[in-house]
Amino acid sequence: MDKAAAEMKKDPTVKFVLNGNASAEGTEAHNMALSIERATSVKAYLVNSGVSGDNLTVKGYGDKVPVADNSTEDGRVKNRRVEIKKL
Repeated sequence: MDKAAAEMKKDPTVKFVLNGNASAEGTEAHNMALSIERATSVKAYLVNSGVSGDNLTVKGYGDKVPVADNSTEDGRVKNRRVEIKKL
């Protein structure tokens, strides 16, 4: 994350969205809350690293955008993530 913060600080006019994701364990509401909390934690880290909070937007997707199979623990681990996208 330090490398991401360093890159993000190079151009303070660029805005980013932090897309939080969760595995498919628990209820839909719980997974949505977890994904938002996950992205919010990344935002806090980046802000503490000197990235402007005004340039960061948090979005939660719950378990709606998996990148791996939620029926295995390995897949669930991969689905618990935050993706940083340039706007």
